[in-house]
Amino acid sequence: MAEISRRVGVAAAQLGLPKPSYVHLRRFIVAHREEEDAERARREEIRRILYDAYYDVMRSRVVDAYDIADRIREAGR
Repeated sequence: MAEISRRVGVAAAQLGLPKPSYVHLRRFIVAHREEEDAERARREEIRRILYDAYYDVMRSRVVDAYDIADRIREAGR
């Protein structure tokens, strides 16, 4: 975070803007990282759903496409 703060300060100086405080940058960085973690978890959940569907198809089980679509839509919520 400190390195990001330094780089943002340099970019702000080049644009003639005041340097944002470390506290404000930290809040944005933490929020961004939480969004990335949530998206990563959502993708992993979708992978599991699709793997389960693939496994069922390979074992000649009936797969309800609407159920799969609902589970994907609800993934990560």
